[in-house]
Amino acid sequence: MKIIIKILAVICASLAVVCAVLVVFSSRIDPRGSITEDHAQYKNVILLIGDGMGQNTLKTALAEDSIPLFMQTLPVHGESKTNSWPGFILTDSAAGAVALASGVRTTNGMLGRYALDPRGWFAQAESLSGAALKRGCSAGVVTTDSTSGATPTAFSGYSHSRDEEQEISESQLVSGLNLIWGGASDSVTKENAKAGGFEYIDNKTDWNKLTSAVRSFAQFNRDDLAGTLNTQTTPTLEEMTVKAIDLLDDNSRGFFLMVEGAHIDKFAHANEKDPMVHHVREFDKAVKAAMDYAGAHPDTLILVTADHETGGITLKDGKYEFTSGGHTKANVPVYVNRADAGFENGGTWKNREIGAQLGRVFGFGSDEFPVPVKPR
Repeated sequence: MKIIIKILAVICASLAVVCAVLVVFSSRIDPRGSITEDHAQYKNVILLIGDGMGQNTLKTALAEDSIPLFMQTLPVHGESKTNSWPGFILTDSAAGAVALASGVRTTNGMLGRYALDPRGWFAQAESLSGAALKRGCSAGVVTTDSTSGATPTAFSGYSHSRDEEQEISESQLVSGLNLIWGGASDSVTKENAKAGGFEYIDNKTDWNKLTSAVRSFAQFNRDDLAGTLNTQTTPTLEEMTVKAIDLLDDNSRGFFLMVEGAHIDKFAHANEKDPMVHHVREFDKAVKAAMDYAGAHPDTLILVTADHETGGITLKDGKYEFTSGGHTKANVPVYVNRADAGFENGGTWKNREIGAQLGRVFGFGSDEFPVPVKPR
């Protein structure tokens, strides 16, 4: 019997080693491809994600009112392929965001987890936010979605499922981020936010009083953020972007900030053109706010992209129309404010290549990012 137990122990240990190797391998099977090693480094990185924003989403906005989009004035224009692991599956927001956040592809629905280790038994995928904090930089996440939504979680937490709100919020509360702002999550309270070292904010008046001396978890009204008009109690995405930059900028070592315009996707799912276009414009205001800062701080890299396209928007008889209520494999736009960051004008990149390259320009070597980290 003792011999059998020893044999089983050896087998289990061997399997554990094999699984651990496979987990790491699963993050590396998708090579960097068209990203160049010749690039500058930047002190600050701001990534703006228009959830569900495809090329034809922007053309729809332009067709509606002919007002130019500020994001399209950025000098580098390219596209991103948005498939999830292993590289040919139609992505959801979770896997799409993880690729941008961590430089690895994973399976749909998972956040900060490797495709072959959904429960995080062996490792978790380090995000750009986590890497920034380890270096002593500041990091923040701003969204018009719930703070426990797929995209913000990819930059601030972990879970085997995007539907596990409580698990997601618990991981965010121990994330160490300087700020997490968005729509209210039912799992975040004043008490557990305080226990996690955050000041809990639920209105614009208190939010306006925030300083960089405190870490903040802001939970605003989700209907306000989803509506076409904001109330006096809820800041706009543009306002949140401006203030987040102002607070994070106080760190002399630099910062990483992710800003998401979530409702482009949500109204595209519903095939509602006017509110979708409104949120494209709201997102574009946030891009301009980030670029205004970068104009005065040349050590700041701005990259604008999307996690996937939603709605299958197609030009038919001279009009842009929805052909789907879901996601598609259409490439999404990429705009960058600097031509020396390794992103070449006219390039096409896999989503995970963008995440990996942002790590490079932020100063992390290939042995520092993307990397697996120990489970919490």
